[in-house]
Amino acid sequence: MRTTFDLPDDLMKRAKIAAIERGVTLRDLVAEGLRNALGRKKPAARQRVQLPAVKTPKGHKIPVLTNQQIAGLFDAEDIAHLNAVYRGR
Repeated sequence: MRTTFDLPDDLMKRAKIAAIERGVTLRDLVAEGLRNALGRKKPAARQRVQLPAVKTPKGHKIPVLTNQQIAGLFDAEDIAHLNAVYRGR
């Protein structure tokens, strides 16, 4: 059956090169690609992670911090690192 497709230029160029490298016609390459795509099964549905994803020892809890608190911890760590670098001069 004859049909017309509007494909991006870069994809068409790569398809023509691949067909030449494989020694097949562009028509055969496209047909093979469609057969492969249509023959694939749909990927299995992803399973949801059951919380908590991290196991902690009994009696320990993971602290809940806001983004601002986390940013403050990173800032303090950066300042401590810079102070150590400058002391080493």
